[in-house]
Amino acid sequence: MAALSTRPIPCLVVRCTRNLITHRQTISHQRPSVCYLPAVKEIAVLKKILFPQYLGLDQEERSLLRLEEQKADAHTNRLFAGLMLLQAIIALGMAIFLTPQTWAGTQSSVHMHVWASAILGFLLGAIPAYLGWYHGENPLTRYVMAVSQAGFSALFIHISGGRTEVHFHVFASLAFLSLYRDPLVLLSATLFTAVDHLVRAVLWPHSIFGLADPALALALEHAAWVVIEDAVLLVGIYSSLRTSNARVREQIANRRQHTVLREAIDQLRPVFDRAAHGDLTVEIPNVQDGLVQSLRTDLSRTIDSWNRVIATFSRSVEGVAASSGHLHGSASTLSSGIQNQGQSLDAILQEVSVLNQSIHSIRENVARTEAVTISASEIAQLGEACLTESENSMKTIEQSADLMIATIGTIQELAKQTNLLALNASIEAARSGEAGRGFAVVAQQVKELACSCDENITKVTQLVQQTREHIQVGVEKSSRTAGQFKEVCSAVQSINTETNEIAKLTASQSDSAQRLQAQVASLQAIQQTTEQNGQQLSNEGDNLAILAKELRNCVHQFQFLEHDKPLENSMAT
Repeated sequence: MAALSTRPIPCLVVRCTRNLITHRQTISHQRPSVCYLPAVKEIAVLKKILFPQYLGLDQEERSLLRLEEQKADAHTNRLFAGLMLLQAIIALGMAIFLTPQTWAGTQSSVHMHVWASAILGFLLGAIPAYLGWYHGENPLTRYVMAVSQAGFSALFIHISGGRTEVHFHVFASLAFLSLYRDPLVLLSATLFTAVDHLVRAVLWPHSIFGLADPALALALEHAAWVVIEDAVLLVGIYSSLRTSNARVREQIANRRQHTVLREAIDQLRPVFDRAAHGDLTVEIPNVQDGLVQSLRTDLSRTIDSWNRVIATFSRSVEGVAASSGHLHGSASTLSSGIQNQGQSLDAILQEVSVLNQSIHSIRENVARTEAVTISASEIAQLGEACLTESENSMKTIEQSADLMIATIGTIQELAKQTNLLALNASIEAARSGEAGRGFAVVAQQVKELACSCDENITKVTQLVQQTREHIQVGVEKSSRTAGQFKEVCSAVQSINTETNEIAKLTASQSDSAQRLQAQVASLQAIQQTTEQNGQQLSNEGDNLAILAKELRNCVHQFQFLEHDKPLENSMAT
């Protein structure tokens, strides 16, 4: 501040402004030139005031902000280039319509204000328009635009004869110039307008206010309104510049973070590439960034989990392959067994059919046997009855023979007595002599008849005795035969009973055979279904083997580390 008080203020402002413009062009932290060392403090203060957007920024942030400002300046300069040409045309039109021609006697000519407006409007419009279109990124162009815009305000006020409403062009110009977001641009236009108003208010009041007398107070009043507008515009400009400062800081921080992330990702990209191609044995490099370090940790855990998953999956695939082989073999064996079982069931069904037919034949035979046994039983009963009658008859004959023997014995006694009588008669005849000779002959004949009768009776007795003996033998045999007939009847009755039991058993066996045939048919249907299921199981085993082969091929695409730690524990950690 001592240096500021020891030299004239206009010289200091000019030099500081020139140094600031040079600073806007270079935007660097280089040491100031030796010829400007006395004004370093003043420049630092002015930099904080005029260029707050650069405070606290490093070289990269300044470069980015300057690049953004150049792009914004180029766009704004092009807008002002068009505005300058439009204002030049408006200034020429106002000069033509508001300034009459002058007369010198009978001669009429265009007023010099028209030519001055045309020339000044061309200069104020053409030069800035050229700079705006072809040098829009040059920092000096904005100051040319500021001076030219303030010059157009002064020109419009002069052409209009100091009309009050035209003075609002100054306020509009300042508002337009605030688009540059540069306090120095706004201050340059304000300074140009203030000097113009003060000079013309004193020297040419009619040109600035349409008054004949100097109007310094009115100029100061207008200056006060301009200061108020500048204050409002500067508040908005400084707010926008602080926003730009924060945005640039954020962009650079994001860019640097992006660079760090990109470098870290470039380090991790080969890991992802190798992992994408199935190499899970890749080693993950260390990175310095904290966020990427957490990503590296997560990636390491992910690859480790992948290793465990693939290893477990590989073992599972091998188990599936082995199981599919066992399943295929078991399915084949089961299918063969089911086919053999089906053949056995067919044979059993045929045997059951034959058995059923045999049981049916047995039932028929048993029925016939039952009928025969019934007939035999009836015949045996009839024979037994006949034998009983025969035995009774023989007993009667035996009794008759006994009576005959008794009668013959009586007759033999009679014959003996007759023989005795004949003997007595012979004796008596012999005694009688000749008188008894005929009686002796009769007696002899009676004796002979008695002897013959005795002999015949003896023979008859023997015959009757033999007949009786034969009858006794016949009776005994008849008794035995009757007993045997009784035994035959009992046996026939037993056979009939057994035949009935056999008939019942054959009926039960027939029912059982039919049920067995139905069950065998049901088993045959189940066997057919089981055979189909076995065939389907065999096909599923083939499909499982194909799937296991495909899974094995998929697993072989990976290179992984074997882990003995269970997958559940690794996932839990």
